[in-house]
Amino acid sequence: MKKVFFTLIAISLIVISLSACQSAPEGPQIEVSGVWGRPSPMTAGNGATYLLIENTGSEDDRLISATSDVSEVVELHDMTMDDGVMKMFHVEEGYVIPAGGSVELKPGGKHVMFIGLHDKLEVGQIVTVELEFEKSGKMTVESEIREE
Repeated sequence: MKKVFFTLIAISLIVISLSACQSAPEGPQIEVSGVWGRPSPMTAGNGATYLLIENTGSEDDRLISATSDVSEVVELHDMTMDDGVMKMFHVEEGYVIPAGGSVELKPGGKHVMFIGLHDKLEVGQIVTVELEFEKSGKMTVESEIREE
């Protein structure tokens, strides 16, 4: 009877130890989905990519930059309406991705802007974009160019 009791205690301690080891990871846990961009009408024009960034971790993170070889410059942008006029501007500080939250980059709002395209973006094309996060580091995503 003592052997059974001690065996049950040992098994319980092992299970408790394993549960403690499987706790949620600390820090930001970034997931990117729904990456897409619009076709551009001309070379040397501009283009944009949109995506959803989710942070399932316990700490805020920040998207601080993006790069791609499709254009001379890549910037994080936002758009606002001011007296009926749409204004676009570079967001130098990037976008905070809150712990347990998300940020959506979408038409008419936040987006990754390609300035000075080397070639026009065409439907069906895949554009590689490298995103850099303050804490999570760099992540490469593929943006499918498609009609909205």
